[in-house]
Formats: sequence, structure tokens, C-alpha cells
Amino acid sequence: MGYYTGLLLKDWKLSMKGQLQNYLFILVLWMIGVGVSLRLDEPEVSIAVGLTLISIHIFYMGTDMVMNLLKEQKLKMWLYNPNPARSLLSSKLVISLFNCLISITFAIALYAMSCFISGQHFLQGKEFIEGFALIGTILGVGMYLAIWAIFFWSQYAAAKGKRFEYVRIAFSGLIAYFIFQIHQGFMFSSLYERLKDVGSFPSVSLGTIVTNETQDGYQEISLGVSLSEFSLALFTVFLAVSVLVFFLSVKNVKKIEI
Repeated sequence: MGYYTGLLLKDWKLSMKGQLQNYLFILVLWMIGVGVSLRLDEPEVSIAVGLTLISIHIFYMGTDMVMNLLKEQKLKMWLYNPNPARSLLSSKLVISLFNCLISITFAIALYAMSCFISGQHFLQGKEFIEGFALIGTILGVGMYLAIWAIFFWSQYAAAKGKRFEYVRIAFSGLIAYFIFQIHQGFMFSSLYERLKDVGSFPSVSLGTIVTNETQDGYQEISLGVSLSEFSLALFTVFLAVSVLVFFLSVKNVKKIEI
């Protein structure tokens, strides 16, 4: 495993510049939210911005993986790397997960400061278990999206520069459409409902709640987190899909002639 540690260290060093830019971006958005909140004397604005900065980390790993893989493809860094494709991909995935966790921690710290400045309760008075469930939900969904992002990048990379390149890329788009339809159909199927009854663990959903309604319309809207349950059987299904998609991506990477 010595070579894998080296891969992790290399990917960690390459990610540092992007991480610093990410922290700066989050900080600027948070400062804008706090400024608007103080200007309008509406503490809910800074709270909403803080929660949004946490929740958008669902897309962190997927975006991070595509950007890093496109960079590697452009610079042809894999040309001189004898390690297996599965190690190259999994190393980037592990570092992206680690960076996402750190970035979420940073966003949570800013959210806590928003609560302090506005005099609101941390997590709007919810239990800490809901906070941990929120992080777990973001990381779980984010990892699933990241694996699919790797797959579609590998489809694109394997087709680029080859014969019938645009036909192959268009075919990848068709695959993406059918995958979306399959996911959507599965979510509304009776099988999905049955699997939900086979054990569960805490998860979190973000949403808005109308707290005051008048004849003129909605006066107050609260953005918050709500504790729910996610089926262990469904988790197993999505885990199996993730493993399959990852190894399909590995096969695509092997077809890439850099």
C-alpha cells in the first residue's frame, strides 16, 4: 500500500490551491449574507445563507472530481503513472471526500457565527443527532453523485479523439437520460416503498416551512432541517450501484489512449 499512500499525498498537494479558493468563495458568500442580514435587520437571511452553504456541499465531490480529472486529462499526467486505474480514481475520490468534510466543517463554523450574530439557536434548536445526520446525508449523496460524475467523465474521455467521437459523446448523454429516468421511476415504485420498511438510520432533509399565512400571501418562511429515516436496504442498493458504476469507470479509463 506504499504506492497508494504516495497517490493520496500527491492528490492532497494538488488539491490545496483549489481548497483555498473554495474557502475564500464560501467566506465571501457568508460575509455578503451577514451584511445583507444586518442591513435589512432580517436575521433569517444570514441563517438561510449559512444553511445553503452547508447543503450545497452535496455537489462538492462531483464537481471536484470532474475538474481534477479534466485537468489530469489535459496535462496527460497519467501517461507517466504505472499505477492501476482503480487506484488513480479511488485516491482522488478519497481526497475529495476528505476535503469535502473539512469544507463542511468550515461552513458549519460560519453558520454557528451567523447564529451567534443574529441571536438564533444553533441548528434552530434541533438535536445534535440531526446535525450529524445532515453531514452524513450530504456526504452520502455527494459520494453517489461523484461516482456518477467519474463515470460520465470516463465515457467522455474514452470517446474524445476517437472515431465517431461526437456520436459516442451523444450516446453518453442518452445513457445519462435513461439513468435519470430509471432513478425517477425507482423512487416512485412499489419496490422502493417496500425496501423502506427494511430497517433504517437517521438522515436529514432541508426544506422551508410557512410559519405565518395571511390573505395577502405568505408572510414568514422558515428554512430549516428535519430529521427523517433512510432505509438500510436502499442504502445497500445504492452502494451496490456505486460499486458497479465505479468499476465500469475503471474499464473506460483503461480504454483511454493518452
